[in-house]
Amino acid sequence: MPITQGSGNPDWNRDETLLALDLLYRHGAPIHKGHPEVEELSDLLRNALIHPPEGRRPSFRNADGVALKLQNLFSAIDPTRGLSSSILDRALVAEYPRSRASEVAALGTLIREAIAAGESAELLPDDEVFVEGHLLTSRHRSRDRRLRKKLLGRTADDQLVCSICQFSAPPLDRRLRDSFFEAHHIRPLSDAKGVTSTRIADLALLCAGCHRFIHRLIAIRKRWVPIAEARDYVRNGSRTEVSVAPESGPPVYPRNVAFAACYE
Repeated sequence: MPITQGSGNPDWNRDETLLALDLLYRHGAPIHKGHPEVEELSDLLRNALIHPPEGRRPSFRNADGVALKLQNLFSAIDPTRGLSSSILDRALVAEYPRSRASEVAALGTLIREAIAAGESAELLPDDEVFVEGHLLTSRHRSRDRRLRKKLLGRTADDQLVCSICQFSAPPLDRRLRDSFFEAHHIRPLSDAKGVTSTRIADLALLCAGCHRFIHRLIAIRKRWVPIAEARDYVRNGSRTEVSVAPESGPPVYPRNVAFAACYE
């Protein structure tokens, strides 16, 4: 059993735990601290920009700690083993049982790519972090901000309409009208592997309120939420778990829609 002296180190977050779960599923059982893949994951996490360096002890994510995390996750799968596991350990093995190992592996690849690119995680509330973890959520938000100018530059005045609530800005100077809107990337993060460019067709124009709303909905539901489903949720609330038909353009909402009312 690995021995750690990591008291005072940051807790394992979702990204790190997904990487450890991927390693566990690939081997089917915990592996020893001297195993090359344990040492490799330890090196990866120690170099990742996930936790501030000033909050780490020398033992931060060492091989002992990685081996212990594998034991914790194995105990989350089989609680009869008697070894402790964290709330996050148990939540992740519930969300991603062995039958979804291929999905865990795909997420692991994306997280590794983000770490290798030197990407850092924004400080986000837990209920705004997508199921894919902090790094990929931060990548999505950063990508939305970068592509906003590109989308607005190709959107005519009469097309400045939110794709979810159908809000349109009042008749102001175009620069002021643009300030109401943000770009939202409609492709799931899990589809982003190997994608180096973005088409306008991959973007949706949303008002700032709906953009925050769909991000929160994705985080809470722990899965990707298409624009049409978010639109239906705004219209119908929690009364239905919708089965969405192909999109045919934004619907016409009553004038007192909550998202637009504050601008009237």
